[in-house]
Amino acid sequence: MSHTFLALTLSLAAACLARSADLELNGRVTDENGAPVAGAIVTITPGDHQTQTGPSGAFSFLIPTGEYRIAVRREGYYELKDRPLHLENSQDVTLVLNSVREVFQSVNVSDQPSPVDLSQTRQQVELTGTEINDLPYANSHSLRNSMQLMPGVVEDTSGGLHLNGSAENQVQYVLNGFDITNPITGQFDSTLAVEGIRSVDYSSGRYSPEFGKGTAGVLAISTENGTDTFHYTATDFIPGLQFQQGVRLGNWYPRVGISGPIIRGRAWYSDTFDSEYTTQLVTGLPSGQNTRNGWTGSNLLHAQVNLAARNILYADFLLTVSDQNRVGLGALDPVSTTLTVRDRQYFGSVKDQIYVGHWVMEFGYAHDEFVNRGTPQGSGPYVYSPTGRSGNYFVTADQTAWRDEGVVHVYAPPFSFLGSHLIEAGINGDLARFEDMTRRGEYQLIGLNGQVISQTKFSGIANAGVNDPTESAWLLDTWRIAKQLQLHAGFRQDYDALIGALGWSPRIAFSWAPFAAGHTRVAGGYSVTHDAVPLQPFGQVLNELAFTMYAAVSGVAPAPTPTTFSLGHGLKLPRATNWSLSVDQEVATHVTISANYLRRRGTEGFDFVNALSPDAPPSLLPLPNGTSPGDFQLSNLRRDDFDSGSITVRQTFSGQHEWMASYTRSRAVSNGVLDFNTLVPLAVLPALVPMPWDAPNRILGWGYLPLPWKNWSVAILADLRSGFPFSVEQQTGVVQGAVDSTRYPMNFDLNLALERIVTFRGYRFALWGGVNNATGRKNPTAVNNTIGSPQYLQFFGDEGRHFVVKIRFFGRSKTNK
Repeated sequence: MSHTFLALTLSLAAACLARSADLELNGRVTDENGAPVAGAIVTITPGDHQTQTGPSGAFSFLIPTGEYRIAVRREGYYELKDRPLHLENSQDVTLVLNSVREVFQSVNVSDQPSPVDLSQTRQQVELTGTEINDLPYANSHSLRNSMQLMPGVVEDTSGGLHLNGSAENQVQYVLNGFDITNPITGQFDSTLAVEGIRSVDYSSGRYSPEFGKGTAGVLAISTENGTDTFHYTATDFIPGLQFQQGVRLGNWYPRVGISGPIIRGRAWYSDTFDSEYTTQLVTGLPSGQNTRNGWTGSNLLHAQVNLAARNILYADFLLTVSDQNRVGLGALDPVSTTLTVRDRQYFGSVKDQIYVGHWVMEFGYAHDEFVNRGTPQGSGPYVYSPTGRSGNYFVTADQTAWRDEGVVHVYAPPFSFLGSHLIEAGINGDLARFEDMTRRGEYQLIGLNGQVISQTKFSGIANAGVNDPTESAWLLDTWRIAKQLQLHAGFRQDYDALIGALGWSPRIAFSWAPFAAGHTRVAGGYSVTHDAVPLQPFGQVLNELAFTMYAAVSGVAPAPTPTTFSLGHGLKLPRATNWSLSVDQEVATHVTISANYLRRRGTEGFDFVNALSPDAPPSLLPLPNGTSPGDFQLSNLRRDDFDSGSITVRQTFSGQHEWMASYTRSRAVSNGVLDFNTLVPLAVLPALVPMPWDAPNRILGWGYLPLPWKNWSVAILADLRSGFPFSVEQQTGVVQGAVDSTRYPMNFDLNLALERIVTFRGYRFALWGGVNNATGRKNPTAVNNTIGSPQYLQFFGDEGRHFVVKIRFFGRSKTNK
């Protein structure tokens, strides 16, 4: 017994001596501008020691004296590999990661880290600037239009974006951590040059409680920083040509980007200017009346100033100006029915990041302003008829909104308890103001025999003012339970003073690497999310009254029926529960297969319900026709369901070449009678029906691939999806049969392009020639859906085959490694 006790004592003493011989290695990971890189995986070999950096970029190890190799990897940065480390005494090290920069030169991406990253528990889809510029999608180089390159994102026939089956106002849009969502509509209306964008990340289902004003997720846009080296680019400085019904000036997107130091080693800037001239041909209309065009210009300035070694100041300023003509032009909507739309956005933000020991604190403020003016072509009545629309649109929009936002974000020092923990918390306060001076005129409904069925006029003072203070608080614990298992647990609280509602949002997510090799990741989670309150419906409640007059029967005209809008009682924040699961497998170097499942159940969504006639049949008119007065009350009776399963294969090569293929099976349904141009529905159905953007099946594939000849590449985009649903209506506008029970034909786009990189006098150019809709498929965008019309169920808006030619200028020839 004594011998056993002695042996145990000696063993413990030897272990303590060995432990005391370990040395402390402290370090910090930063980017090239000295800003900390959080969430970086630091590995030391031999011994396979591994840890993750905190928000200050700090890490630490206790390891014996010896010779080691240290490596650091983080998504969005070039990996630091096999750096030699001689450890003889306790020491501090600083490791610098260079950002992956999409500067459209000869970039070698072979050193990027594995896409299977255990630290990422979010269900995330990322789009890089290179993909936006290299792939041949319609209206190319538009950040907004490029989002359809993401699996799960579709664009409807009117240009609206729908991410994972959501309405556009069910997603929060942020720029460098600040909300840039239009507070009037809840939509994404900002124009940004892609050269100034580091990444666009769409997270849904499970994501940090730092973001919470979107039941369908958050679209986070991060900008590029300047460096100590001057960089500049110019893209699309020569307009392209389109060969469609003759040769025409194509869409033109001249963009200029410049970045560099303000004070070397201390302050940097990045400035990008985006100018867009767009032209669209609508088939089926007379020559000269079949095109619409417009100009949009924006400038984004981003700056970073290192006030001290651990005090960094960031600032952004965005200005967007847009003038669009003939908005709404379509095969069934001639020029007279269109609008001239002028939009303005002014956004500015500043954020101070302070490091005190291992504490990190961020304080930020942003101001955002939106101005929208929509002017019809004339003041005549707007006419709905079985053969389409005519006359002048009946709404003159005049809306302005401001939002002031304050943010505080605090990271606590990491600590250990049954693993390592990183606690972060924050508060957010917004004050939004909306002024609506929209004026509405008159619209008429014409029957099959040309008679006037009804006439609706608006009266009253169009001057509404709405204030909406909101506040939020959140807490998140990132718990690294073991080397191969990480858990995110947190909650969020939102309060909206406009409706006096409080919403709680618990969040939990996990990420697990079941095999030691680390090439497989299983992640999943559950979350409760809420939507922001769009201000437009509240302006509508305070706006004009509507009176509908019906045709005389037996020579007697009935009295006009008034329609009013009002607020219901006890309004709540729209809410959704989200379940998600994903499996990522790296099958070879830079070849990944991902399978994703998402289940979202949205409740308490906003809709207007006719309190005087709640069982009235659904209608597709601006105001549902009825022979009795209506009082449409804003309520929380809307329900939206979404289910999707997808599988994606992706491979990246050196020189920016890559390809992706995915299949998505989904279901997007609602009990609201929705329209592409309607923010809030005007009726609630007894059953769920497909949303107008529901696409149950979608196969998406794209690639930017090298050819056998040097500096030659081919770009391919193939997009096959189910046709969108639509409703069939009677001549009175009332839906016949089930809502959205009929569909457009299957939609298929095949776009091809060849690109040749040339160098002239030390400068790089790309010559691009391609064909969109190479198969010539019709892909209609409009349909006559009125029963009894001579053109009933005839489709319009033939896309046609068209050719695109463009030239890009990349700046001086150089290779980034």
